[in-house]
Formats: sequence, structure tokens, C-alpha cells
Amino acid sequence: MKIDLRLAPETALIIAATIEAVYNTKAHTRRHKSTLSIALDVAAKLDGKAIHIKAKMNLFDAKKKIKVTLKYHEADMLELLLIQQLEGIQDTYIRQQIQKTINDLNQKLA
Repeated sequence: MKIDLRLAPETALIIAATIEAVYNTKAHTRRHKSTLSIALDVAAKLDGKAIHIKAKMNLFDAKKKIKVTLKYHEADMLELLLIQQLEGIQDTYIRQQIQKTINDLNQKLA
């Protein structure tokens, strides 16, 4: 099962920066290692999109949404990561963009 997520370029950059903390995580148990493996795959996929966006960003593409295709378990992990990281964010605009993405993922996963 695949989930297609359409994001504005700015939102994709915000999400990639938000889940960057997963790279500093250490796993100790077998379950944590498998969960971390999925989280690292999701983070790598979104980092790749962010690099692509930064390289090709111009005035005309600023409003054009990009498509991110995730497998079901990757979309579920992204939702969990965003919910976890949402608590520490103070900027209201960034919180709204992340919450909007969480809501979109929640609808598509249901």
C-alpha cells in the first residue's frame, strides 16, 4: 500500500528539518532498532526531496506542490515522528504546517 502526500516546497523543507533529530537517536533493543530503521528510511527520503527542492527552487515553482510517495508503514512512522516533535516547536507557523501534514497523513492512513 502506498500513500501519496502532496506538500508545498516550504512544508517539505520544514518537515525534513523537523525530523532531522532521528539521525542522533540510538537504539538498544530489537524493537527499537526496527523502528529506528523505518524512521531513518523516512528521514532519508524526505532529506532527498529537500535537497532536490533547494537545488531547483525558483520563483515559479514556489507554489507548485511536490509529491512524496511513502509506503504505509513509512507514512505511519512519519506521522508518529511529527507528533513527537510537535511538542518542542514554539513557532506557530511551523506548528500549523506540521499539524496540517499530521492531519493529512491521519486521513490517508485511516
